[in-house]
Amino acid sequence: MKYPAKKLYLLPAGRCLVDASALDTRLAPGRLANLPIWSYLVETTDGPILVDTGMPESCVTDPEGLFKDTEDEGLIVPQMGSQDVVTRILDRAGYQPRDLVCVVSTHLHFDHAGGNRMFPDTDIVVQRAEYDAAQAQDNYFDCCKDPSLRYRFVDGDLELVPGVTLLSTPGHTPGHQSVLVKTEKTGAVLLTIDAAYVRGNFEDGVPFAVKSAVDAAKSIARLKDIAKAENAQIFFGHDAAQAIAWHAHPLHY
Repeated sequence: MKYPAKKLYLLPAGRCLVDASALDTRLAPGRLANLPIWSYLVETTDGPILVDTGMPESCVTDPEGLFKDTEDEGLIVPQMGSQDVVTRILDRAGYQPRDLVCVVSTHLHFDHAGGNRMFPDTDIVVQRAEYDAAQAQDNYFDCCKDPSLRYRFVDGDLELVPGVTLLSTPGHTPGHQSVLVKTEKTGAVLLTIDAAYVRGNFEDGVPFAVKSAVDAAKSIARLKDIAKAENAQIFFGHDAAQAIAWHAHPLHY
């Protein structure tokens, strides 16, 4: 079967030390886990689409500065080199910001929307509920919710272009969205993003850091149904073991 999305690339965007209790809230705080950060590039018949923009460039020179004097100081430590800045990642994939159909912001946390300001002339597709939450709450960084950017608001699920569907999956944040991509080579690939950090959150019900545990559980149950119906391969948001098992750019799905 031919699918309209030609290729899906996993783009490594640095790593981040995070307290392991974020992945399993049953754990006592104090041990840091080293997690992969991702952007994703989808080549479609409409043109290239970038999903998420990684961490802000400031994390290259001042990795601890973003969280200084916050409740997360010492619990979240970005591990980012200059090669992990989103525009350099995109350049290695053969594209410039002007080439993109749009950027999809799955949610507005620093490790997913930190590079959004580097796309001032590109539509940024985000759930309206997520944008509203970010503007109303002080736990979203300014670099991730800049009101001057070209936001394109979505309310619920949307087939963005043929082969790329945005799925409303609140829980981790109020307006979180996951992405279902159907490619010519692989078929359906479900990017849970942070609807499930790791396989255990998704398959075994391991509790993790979320805004609403009730919504998160509903979103995971829904994604399981979608994955089964689409016979989809599933890629989790920050699964270190999966990052080794799956292949990143320049290979594709």
